[in-house]
Amino acid sequence: MASTHITELLFADVSHSVPDRVLGRLVRFSYLSRVGRRATSAKGGAGAFVYQLGRAGRLLLDVEGRLSPNVNNHALMMADTYLELRRAEKAGVLTVTDWEVERRVPPSVRADLYVSMDFPQQERSSAFFLEIDLSTEQPARIREKVAGYWRAVEVSTADYFPYVVFVVRHQLRKNELALIFRRLPEEQQEMMRVVLIGELIPELMRL
Repeated sequence: MASTHITELLFADVSHSVPDRVLGRLVRFSYLSRVGRRATSAKGGAGAFVYQLGRAGRLLLDVEGRLSPNVNNHALMMADTYLELRRAEKAGVLTVTDWEVERRVPPSVRADLYVSMDFPQQERSSAFFLEIDLSTEQPARIREKVAGYWRAVEVSTADYFPYVVFVVRHQLRKNELALIFRRLPEEQQEMMRVVLIGELIPELMRL
């Protein structure tokens, strides 16, 4: 996560110097580790610091794996998406009732982010599988992923299967994915959606 994510989620009502001190202390004691800085645009430019669990943090939380030497832009966009949900929750638009990163969707898919929520004003609940797209995957890989979700539909015994929503940053990528989805069998088209991250909340409210 970037320092901006952490600050908004945990330190929104305190002086900006407080998260700097807290994060610095956690780094010194190896609970967190700085990976680098987030690019401020597609052309680069240094932005907020990016953090991951440090060695002490991984031991404390029993997390396996090595420290990453690089900024993970996919993970950062997942955090951006999660933050959009929490902002909407703070505004009273929705209530997040459950969420999970890399949710397994049997038999062969893992959703980047699963989220279930209540929409109080609409008096309804819903759930979604969110796929965070950085415009790097080829059409064949997108179709493979859709096929995996469709196999999940076929083996599911639940009355309701969540929409699969691809979250993108740019209109061009949205158009590309929309074209791929329009060429799918009609029943598969129905479960797929693609939205710009800035339009995520109103689009989810319409589904």
